[in-house]
Amino acid sequence: MRIKVLTVIALLLVLFSAMPSSPVHADLNVYTGAVGTEVTALGLSAGQSYSILWDNISIANGTVGSGASATFKVPEAYTGTHNVIVQCPTGTSVYSGAFTVIPTISITPINGVVGTTITITGHGFAASEANIAVTVDSAVVQSGITASSVGYWSTTFSAPAGARGNRSIDAYGATTTATTIANKDFYVYPQVKMDPTTGGVGTVITLIATGFAANESGIKVLYSGKEIRSGITADANGSWNATIAIPNSTRGLHTLNVYGSVTPQTDITDLNFTVSPSIVVSPNTGVIDDMIKISGSGFYSNESSIAITFDGDEIASGISADDSGAWSANVRVPHAANGPHTIGASGRLTSSADVTTAIFTIQTELSILPKSGNVGEEVRVAGSGFSNSKDFTITFDGNVVASGVTLDSGTLQTTFKAPGGKNGSINVVATDSKGVTATAVFTMESTPPEIPTTSSPKDGATVGFMGETKVTFKWEAVSDPSGVTYDLEVSDDSGFGRKLISRSKLTSTAYTTTEAEALNNGEYYWHVRAVDGATNQSDWSPTSMVKVGFITMGTIIWLAVGLVALLIVILVIRQFGRMKKKDKKESEWD
Repeated sequence: MRIKVLTVIALLLVLFSAMPSSPVHADLNVYTGAVGTEVTALGLSAGQSYSILWDNISIANGTVGSGASATFKVPEAYTGTHNVIVQCPTGTSVYSGAFTVIPTISITPINGVVGTTITITGHGFAASEANIAVTVDSAVVQSGITASSVGYWSTTFSAPAGARGNRSIDAYGATTTATTIANKDFYVYPQVKMDPTTGGVGTVITLIATGFAANESGIKVLYSGKEIRSGITADANGSWNATIAIPNSTRGLHTLNVYGSVTPQTDITDLNFTVSPSIVVSPNTGVIDDMIKISGSGFYSNESSIAITFDGDEIASGISADDSGAWSANVRVPHAANGPHTIGASGRLTSSADVTTAIFTIQTELSILPKSGNVGEEVRVAGSGFSNSKDFTITFDGNVVASGVTLDSGTLQTTFKAPGGKNGSINVVATDSKGVTATAVFTMESTPPEIPTTSSPKDGATVGFMGETKVTFKWEAVSDPSGVTYDLEVSDDSGFGRKLISRSKLTSTAYTTTEAEALNNGEYYWHVRAVDGATNQSDWSPTSMVKVGFITMGTIIWLAVGLVALLIVILVIRQFGRMKKKDKKESEWD
């Protein structure tokens, strides 16, 4: 009996297994979505193989699980409808339908500061769509983008200036409108940049801030917890900048904090400035023996045994810093050559290599004694700040008057006698063979000499007999500390409009005309003046008139005419007398 029952059961199992299975009716959970959307194919047979085709291209396959479903992700595809086929088992279609791809964008990162590089990717745009543009808060930041054949594109841009908070990022193209794409938000955080980040006390730093609230006010800057700047206001984009000098502080790291009426201090990353020891010299140019002030800062608090060096040689010591690491000392500029020199410092804790040095430039200086005088005055010259052991020359109004060699200390000394030729302020210039120069001014006396007094010929005097006369003009001598010469002028015009004789730089007090200058009969006018070695001129002496020739040609002619007339009269008288005698004799004969 048991065998019969078992036999019947076995026959039934074979019969059921040979019967055809019921048909599968599969479906999708969604019919629209973006690239990357996860889609579930429902109503599949557990344990059966499956395959999913997208536009007849297999994109997923495997074995259906116990949930009687399979999933796949929408592949990269252009916008619009695409055919989806579900096979279960593989090779047997259990679903065929349309799936609509919608355009989307994605960004990375989703937050940052102004200037952050943002990568934006587009999916599901039209195939090979052109003229795609990216906008931030409706303002275009990238354009001219072209999608691939499957509607994909990607580009990068920098987050533009804007106030803190969300910025709306969108895109559109020649086919795809901005309204069909869900915007993405990029959150802007505040940021402050500082430059430089190291330096000495007094270094001017620039703070450049972005991402604060629009028009945020009450912004302050703290340095080591102390307020050093306030009253800053951001612009409409939440940006601002400020320049600040690092205050007196000790060596090492110091923190700057920033906050405003909206932006808390915790939102801003601390800024660190490293103070290095440095020195400042005031003034930074001068001459030997000038008193200058050297100030140090950024040393350790109350550091002692600070020394100052000039080109490595110690010129001051025993200086101590205050509790803020600052100190100062007054020193004299030592003897050194022209040009820049390095001033350094060191302390008990601070080595000279750690200190930012200062530069002091020695200028040339030229002094003269006396500073004023006459022609021939002995002038003493002293100079400093010249090149070491170099030839030098001294010029007076451009003319070399002395020369020599500078000392190892860049100094020079010499003397010369002030030459003539010019009065007033005259440049005395020292120049060494390296082209280093210095100038002093010598004031040449400007007092004119006295007016000479004419002595001969006297005013109105007559000289010579009958023209072609060589005349000697004489005057009284005058004296002057710069030496004297004389100028003489002779004219036949009392106004000296036409000069017959003009002689200058005469060294004697008399002048005799040459044969070529001999004067004919007539009236002449003459005067003389004195000129000293500094070209100072006296006024002309009073004009004197001199007559040349006692007998004029007219007189000679009249005398000759008179003499001829007298001879004629005498001849006539004699002839008349002869005639009377003849008549008398003739009458006696009769």
